[in-house]
Amino acid sequence: MNLSDYQALFRASPYPYLVMDTELNIIAASGAYLRTVKRTEEEIIGRYVFEAFPENPDDPGSTNIVEVKASIARALAKGEPDTPPFLRYAVQAQTPQGPVFEDRYWSTMHTPVFGEDGKPRFVLQNAIDVTDLYRFDRDSEVARLQQSPPSGDRAEDFNRAQMHEALSRILNNEREHLRSLFNQAPGFVAVLMGPRHVFELANEAYYQLVGHREIIGKAVWEALPEVAGQGFEAFLDSVYTTGVPWATRGMPVAVQPVRDGPIVQRYVDLVYQPYRDAHGTTIGVFAQGYDVTDAVEAQAARRESDSRLKDGLQAAKMVVWDWDLATGKLAYSENIAQVLGCEFENMAKVGEYIHPEDREKVRLALARAMADTGSYQKIVRFNRPDNGRQVWLDNRGKVRYDKDGAVLGMRGVTVDVTERYQAELELREGNRRKDEFLAMLAHELRNPLAPISTAADMLRFVANNDARVNKASEVISRQVRHMTALVDDLLDVSRVTRGLVQLDIENVDIKSVVSSAVEQARPLIESRSHSLVVKTDSSQAVVQGDRTRLVQVIANLLNNAAKYTPQGGEITLGVASRDGEVHIDIIDNGIGIDGKLLPHVFELFTQAERTPDRSQGGLGIGLALVKNMVTLHGGGVAVASDGPGKGSRFSITLPIAKQPALNPSPDLPEGAADMQADPVRIMIVDDNVDAAESLAVFLEVQGYPVSVQAHPHDALAVARQEPPDVFILDIGLPEMDGYELARRLRADPLTSHAQFIALTGYGQPHDKVLSRSVGFEHHFVKPMDTVQLRNILVTAHARRRSR
Repeated sequence: MNLSDYQALFRASPYPYLVMDTELNIIAASGAYLRTVKRTEEEIIGRYVFEAFPENPDDPGSTNIVEVKASIARALAKGEPDTPPFLRYAVQAQTPQGPVFEDRYWSTMHTPVFGEDGKPRFVLQNAIDVTDLYRFDRDSEVARLQQSPPSGDRAEDFNRAQMHEALSRILNNEREHLRSLFNQAPGFVAVLMGPRHVFELANEAYYQLVGHREIIGKAVWEALPEVAGQGFEAFLDSVYTTGVPWATRGMPVAVQPVRDGPIVQRYVDLVYQPYRDAHGTTIGVFAQGYDVTDAVEAQAARRESDSRLKDGLQAAKMVVWDWDLATGKLAYSENIAQVLGCEFENMAKVGEYIHPEDREKVRLALARAMADTGSYQKIVRFNRPDNGRQVWLDNRGKVRYDKDGAVLGMRGVTVDVTERYQAELELREGNRRKDEFLAMLAHELRNPLAPISTAADMLRFVANNDARVNKASEVISRQVRHMTALVDDLLDVSRVTRGLVQLDIENVDIKSVVSSAVEQARPLIESRSHSLVVKTDSSQAVVQGDRTRLVQVIANLLNNAAKYTPQGGEITLGVASRDGEVHIDIIDNGIGIDGKLLPHVFELFTQAERTPDRSQGGLGIGLALVKNMVTLHGGGVAVASDGPGKGSRFSITLPIAKQPALNPSPDLPEGAADMQADPVRIMIVDDNVDAAESLAVFLEVQGYPVSVQAHPHDALAVARQEPPDVFILDIGLPEMDGYELARRLRADPLTSHAQFIALTGYGQPHDKVLSRSVGFEHHFVKPMDTVQLRNILVTAHARRRSR
């Protein structure tokens, strides 16, 4: 077959075809096409298609050039045939009155034709005139398919082949349009036909619910076997047989969206509608619904959250409330009756049950919140209306404002804190009792320590040449000091942990502090044959602090180094000033600190594992006191160790005082040298006979005349007969305590001039304040510091001489 044969076939084809190049210039047209558009080859061949078939200038909407261009462009881009929607395209025709545009409607397909190189060479347009199949409403500009085929002459022109092709194409377009709408429906849709409920249609949402599987043409229980037995059969059968719709919300359904995958639980809102034919007979079921799993699970989570909140409010004895200031009305959580014993209409009613002594505090706090702070918090006593029981309520709220800043009301919570409040009261009471116990313990421990210490000091005076006695005296004194330090630490740690330590702040020369601390620690260092090296730089090192406490800190660290360094060890104490700080380092080559213990050494009661040679071990509170004391001075303390057996390094930093002028040290009073020629008279009043007599013997050995009394009334009588220059009074005396005895002696002109010294087992700050208030000039905690006592007696001697 040659080219002319193909051309003859093309011209004779009953189907209308137009051939264009890729520039949309017309190359050829079939006879059916030329007859349809009423043109000749000479009129259109070689012309640009939209020049050959121009737009109607009087009615541009009648010539849909835009959609034709778009369809051709899609066909060339995809390399596949493209069928645009139903087209309205008017065609120009010649009449005796001149050229006119005839309204035409087309079912069109554009097909790309490719060359051997795989590139498109032509575009084939198959345009079927379906004008007689449609009725166009110009007012609404909508074309509708006519129910009856064309008749008469038009029927002859519109042959059966073209009619079949056009109708098929139109139906396909309509079906695709409906299917697109069907798939775009927000819910799932399925059409089930016949008594076996065979799937005829299902949209994409339905497949997303049940999984993409072959279901069309299958009965529902064959297509979805996992759904069988879940109760849907009865509802489907009922709708099909009765024609009555059925609906449900949030119904659970177990499906298998992935083949051979797990069964998952979903929840659906579902409607079954009867699908009827033209005679009203039910021939199927229209199933429509929504997958509401997320909403159901969210609601379940919300209910669970609400339940947890309710249980939490109940367990915490907490009420959530909202107060409308304009009406006074209260909205509150449903547990209010369990917490407060009643439901209240308004805030005024609540106020009736607040303890009378707390009402004014509540009123002022609320007024302040409304006017200023915006928040309210007050703990009050509340008398429950149901049982009259008094409870403690912690009320907290936030003020609510409108857009203009005016107060609307308050929203807040009320918590029954009775148990907590009572526990706090019990804890405070327990702390008070603990402090009393520690004070009493210290008193009872110091009472026997006092005579032991004094007796040891006395032994050194009376047996200067007996080495054994001197050795025994040193041992006793050292152990007494150790016991005293333990008692002091117990009391200090109690005060520090409760924030009751008060520092006597002054400008202090840290080098003087170090010297005093070394003197305190020297006996222990020497007893263990350690080598102590003190290194200080030449700069002035003055800090603001409590000299006694700073001595205690450094002495504590020196004693610590001495305790935990084997016999004959080395200890270095370094002091340097740099960068506005004083740096104090205590370094030893002792047993070191394990890495696990290192972060905890400054915690209370922390100790490494004891070994048999640690007889000097304490209670694990010394380093805790060091840290607290240094912190109170605005400094810091750190520790470093390379591990067991490798020694330790404790470092203290303290800020240098901005004004380093030191308080001058008082000189000893004149006349100290000849005090033995005219010694002061001393009276000791203590019901602990051993303590009093041992101190008296110690003083008498030094040449002081001493009177000892065990009862305060005896002391008053004897003092009037021979007025002493110095009174050393115990506080815990029978019938009349030391405070009252001092008041009476101060009030008597015969003894008012004397110097009063308190000697007691009670050494807490309030004890010292009380002793000063009744006239005591010095307050000693047992056992007596004999060195300080001698200095005081020198001062007393000078006072008597000046008098």
